[in-house]
Amino acid sequence: MMIVFAAVIAFAYVKSRASAVSKTATESLPPLKRTQVYALGRLEPAGTILQLTPKSGNEGAIVERLLVKEGDDVEAGATLAVLDNHARRAAALKEAQARQEAAQARLQQIKAGAKAGDIEAQRAAVALTEEQSKVADRELSRVKELQKRNATTIEMIDQKQWEYDRLQLEARRASAQLASLREIRDVDILVAEKDVLAAAAAVMKADADADASELLAPVAGRVLRIHTYPGERVSDVGILELGSVREMQAVAEVFEADVSILEVGMEAEIKLDASGELLTGRIAEIGHVVARKVVLTNDPVSDTDARVVEVRVQLNPEHLEHVARLSNARVEISISLQESRLQSRPEGTTKLHHFHSL
Repeated sequence: MMIVFAAVIAFAYVKSRASAVSKTATESLPPLKRTQVYALGRLEPAGTILQLTPKSGNEGAIVERLLVKEGDDVEAGATLAVLDNHARRAAALKEAQARQEAAQARLQQIKAGAKAGDIEAQRAAVALTEEQSKVADRELSRVKELQKRNATTIEMIDQKQWEYDRLQLEARRASAQLASLREIRDVDILVAEKDVLAAAAAVMKADADADASELLAPVAGRVLRIHTYPGERVSDVGILELGSVREMQAVAEVFEADVSILEVGMEAEIKLDASGELLTGRIAEIGHVVARKVVLTNDPVSDTDARVVEVRVQLNPEHLEHVARLSNARVEISISLQESRLQSRPEGTTKLHHFHSL
């Protein structure tokens, strides 16, 4: 019995010593350091995919002509589509331009004054009335002399006096008209200048309306998808999607807890989910907004409400042409942590990032 008791005590002692040794060995091991950050994501053109829609003021407009097709590469400023109100607005622009030209012509006309021929004709009219007045004055003087000898009547004197007075008025009126033709008033020029400014403003408005009836490419890129075809009304999704596929990026949805250890320039490996092909690149931008995941896994129990930050990875040049047609393709991204940078920081310190939550 004593032998059994001693054996039990010995077994318990050996077990406790083994446990203590194991615990001591475990505590002495250095903590494991992370070498990668893993995230799901998607391929996307640099600057994101643009959903192009006509400018405001085209509510209810219909696409009349579509000048591109899916897959076309376009330059910045190229016309992509024409709306059904373009012809009307183009005609309104021409009308406004014609009115502006007429207003400018009137201003030049006022500054130039009356035509030389009109001034010369009015000067001749003034000379004629002055000569007629002189003749009437001499006839009036003659009948007054005849009256002194009772050789004429009172009625004749009154008639000659009326004729003289009428010609005097005609001479003054002709002189006033000549002065008016020669005069260039500042107020007339000011009114004409205001008319020119109003006409120019009308041209600017008509030009803006005409431009708004066409859909132009804001940047160079590739037409990825067309939403609205000729004869269809423009909806909330716009007319088409445009992206700069010459600079493709992988958008990684990194868990917000991992973002603090990332830096711009870190190397990343991108795996295409469909083919398993591996691509390489470097972090180009770290987002500033915390939001919900967009790219989900096939695991039904995965955390779909996880909070993530978008990290954009610029693909290396040798991969760009290959993935130009793979916008929105699902990818898996592994970001390599730069040990030298992490180890250079004092223990207990981390890189701070400021984010906004959505």
